[in-house]
Amino acid sequence: MKEMEETQGWVSTTIDNHQMQWNSQNSRIDTYMNNNIIEFIQTFAHRPDTDRVFDAEQAILPSGEAAIPALIEVLKDPDFNIRIFALKILEHIDQNTEPALQAMIKTLEDPDRIVRIAALAPVARLGTKAKEAVPILEKWIGSDDEFACVSAAGHILMIDPSKADELLPILIESLKSDDFGIRCQSAWLLGQLGELAKEAVPALKRLLNDENSSVRSVAADAIESVIY
Repeated sequence: MKEMEETQGWVSTTIDNHQMQWNSQNSRIDTYMNNNIIEFIQTFAHRPDTDRVFDAEQAILPSGEAAIPALIEVLKDPDFNIRIFALKILEHIDQNTEPALQAMIKTLEDPDRIVRIAALAPVARLGTKAKEAVPILEKWIGSDDEFACVSAAGHILMIDPSKADELLPILIESLKSDDFGIRCQSAWLLGQLGELAKEAVPALKRLLNDENSSVRSVAADAIESVIY
């Protein structure tokens, strides 16, 4: 009996030791992959070409969901260009980005305005799961920054459509802005909302005669998205 107990104890200790070695090895592999992905992102972020986001996605694609912790880490990078680039990847990447949600919501309060704007799409992409972001975005409404105000209204509606009565009028009114960029952004956001924005169709149709060709094009696409 004593020999059997000693044997069982030895087996248990051996298994525990192997498990510890396995965990340690996996941890080293995870750290290595994490560092590699971070280096990829930092390298691609400073490329001047328009394909850099797509190329970065393809480079980290084989890593699967293991890429998400690296992207979360990169959101803390002191270089705002790299933080923006990570958010662009999180906006387009096929992997489940929900594990990065809290980090992305935090960037909605980033010191850099462009980082804050870049965080909107990847956060709103998660729909109702991102409701925690709504109180932050509501602070943007009524801001002197018209682009931020309009963008917040549209992305809140992507997260919480129940606020349509309150926020759709902001987007519709912004279609009259003197700034063609605001008109484009408002029309694009209304298009993203689909049927929810059907009351905006008459205002969007008026933009089909806008003096700016980009506005006309975005408005036409938005109408199609809302109606069909």
